[in-house]
Amino acid sequence: MSEALNETEQTALRAASEAFVLIRMLTARPMSPEAQQIIHDMADAFHNVPEQCAGGAEQRKANAFLIQAAVRNGVKAYNKHGLASRHLPTAV
Repeated sequence: MSEALNETEQTALRAASEAFVLIRMLTARPMSPEAQQIIHDMADAFHNVPEQCAGGAEQRKANAFLIQAAVRNGVKAYNKHGLASRHLPTAV
């Protein structure tokens, strides 16, 4: 049986889901250079999260740095673009 996700993993997974919704919203209208950059930054920040969170407890522990990096990079991306996250500490 797999161990439950820790708080950081849960936060990263929720933030990744939020970023995917943002990406979907941005692609629903004409693509501006700013929208392309936001999409790039969000995808870059969160691309490892689903696979890492789906792994077993040992894999998640060994690769915890990837989840921690996703959270840090997600905060940077949201702040860079003046966006707020419901799941990450961001400044608007």
